Amino acid sequence: SNCTLRQGVTIGNRQEGGPVPVLGDEVELGAYAQVLGGIRIGHGCKIGAMAVVLCDVPDGATAVGAPARIIPSAHAGR
Repeated sequence: SNCTLRQGVTIGNRQEGGPVPVLGDEVELGAYAQVLGGIRIGHGCKIGAMAVVLCDVPDGATAVGAPARIIPSAHAGR
């Protein structure tokens, strides 16, 4: 619940009839991000604009790029 989806976001399967993503709570998806296949986007995740997410993203992580990769938090080590 309480997710933010910017313009042009795609959430769906990778092939007809295939599994679809599951989003946790408080997820933010940037403009034109694509979240595809039977993956899980954890609670509190941030997905960057134009990212292509094909793998699970753990709770609280930020993922960017195509294909998406997880980047360190700005608060890591504090």
